[in-house]
Amino acid sequence: MGHSVRCAIYARYSSSNQREASIEDQIRRCKQFASSRGWEVLEEHIYVDQAISGSSLDIREAFKRLLRIALSPDPPFQYILVDDTSRVARNTREALEIFHVLSFNDIGVYFVSQGIDTKTEIAEEIITMHGLMDALFLKELAAKTKRGMEGQVLKQFSAGGRRYGYRSVPVYNGKVDIYGLPIAEGYKLVIEPSEAQTVLRIFKMYGEEGLSARQIVNILNKELKEKGYPKPPRGKYWSVTTILGSPSQGTGILNNELYRGIYRWNRTSTKRNPVTGKVKRIKNPKEEWVETILPHLRIVPDDLWFKVKARQKEVASIARKNFAKAKSRYSSNLFTGLIQCGVCGGNIVVVQGGKKKKYGCSTYWNKGEIACNNSLKISKEILWKEIYRNLQIDLTSKDKAYILDKVNNMIREEYKKRNQSTQIEWIKKELAKTEKELKNIIEAIKAGIITETTKEVLVQTENRKKMLIEELNKTIKYKPKIPILTMQTLDNYLNNLPELLEKYSTIGREIIKICVGNITLYLFNNGQYKLEFTNKIELKEAA
Repeated sequence: MGHSVRCAIYARYSSSNQREASIEDQIRRCKQFASSRGWEVLEEHIYVDQAISGSSLDIREAFKRLLRIALSPDPPFQYILVDDTSRVARNTREALEIFHVLSFNDIGVYFVSQGIDTKTEIAEEIITMHGLMDALFLKELAAKTKRGMEGQVLKQFSAGGRRYGYRSVPVYNGKVDIYGLPIAEGYKLVIEPSEAQTVLRIFKMYGEEGLSARQIVNILNKELKEKGYPKPPRGKYWSVTTILGSPSQGTGILNNELYRGIYRWNRTSTKRNPVTGKVKRIKNPKEEWVETILPHLRIVPDDLWFKVKARQKEVASIARKNFAKAKSRYSSNLFTGLIQCGVCGGNIVVVQGGKKKKYGCSTYWNKGEIACNNSLKISKEILWKEIYRNLQIDLTSKDKAYILDKVNNMIREEYKKRNQSTQIEWIKKELAKTEKELKNIIEAIKAGIITETTKEVLVQTENRKKMLIEELNKTIKYKPKIPILTMQTLDNYLNNLPELLEKYSTIGREIIKICVGNITLYLFNNGQYKLEFTNKIELKEAA
């Protein structure tokens, strides 16, 4: 083919069992092959995915960029060089899909290690075979890893992973490697006293003192800010999720049975979506769990553990009872939690979506006639019309003047606080960060690190500090132009009350409650319905 063949290169390594130098090796082999053929490698078209699994295309950004260029109307190269088939895909379906789309665009792929050229007649059969082998390799690797971890757990070693309240220490059995260095047989967990103290404290605050997870988090984060400890298991700050987690999956500090000396492994496993490549965690059957009792790792006594479990159960029960009430506070549907069924007392909810939205009794639509016989579906328009008709508010000019004065005072305070204080706080943070950078640069210069780059960075940082100081002074002196509510705008709001209440549904629900009280929907055998407001009844034909 001669010098006319231009090539791109793709390389990838997985963080689980390969090293970063693998990338350099793959590129070198591809370049050596191109040179032996007299082909030209385009340096600007070398694509690398580092520490990325080959099990899915969706997570490999570099390869997706390469494909976009290869499938463009006028690609700059005719071949893509790859070290071996496993670098491109480790499942047969994906390998064949890539082969077909590239072949259609007359782009060849040459797998250097196996000597596979996708432009040959039997390329599809060879790729299928290697795709199966690569897929089997992944499955076998996963199975071997899992067997090895299970063996470690049965020996009372750690299966890996960071566990708050503990640290892992190597256990040696006298074996050494080829360099004479000791080989660890495994890693045992031991209690980390400072973290264990925090764990015990969290259990006591929740189980004995009755504090909520949010209150515990606020206390810990306040101490962290003031003293620098206790540090959270991950991230910069403590969070409610860190405390509560998921009881069913054993996540979260309050659900970790290791704190009572029970080490459970293989509670969950992962499934990968074959289309998106995303991983989903699922709970394994109990008979597949591996459990070991490790009393020396106990941090939380049983009586405190069961106090926490009892309180979690109580909190969950209250949450379920208050769900309907809580939903009305965050739902974007204006009528959520406002209307009750006159037959069973259940909530009137949306039972038919789309443009012609209709409402009905949730008890009937969820449980059937055995629980409620109110099968009425009433259109959204009729409900709105009747409710809004009862919301007519007649305000005198004196009332409107009072509202204008109150609202404009609120606007002034909020606008000033939001537009000035926030900006000043941000500038001060940036200024502190810049001063720290300056200090580091000066320390480097004192240590003898004086280069053109150091000088350039020093000048840039000093200029940024000067600019921030000027911006801070301007912001402090700045007097913002505050908008005010006019009488005309207020009248427009009042004339468009339905749209306004729906836009701000959370506040709108509260206004409706104040103006018309409770709303009940009754059904009659003749097809009529009755909307009852506090001290007001209207009889209408159902539609």
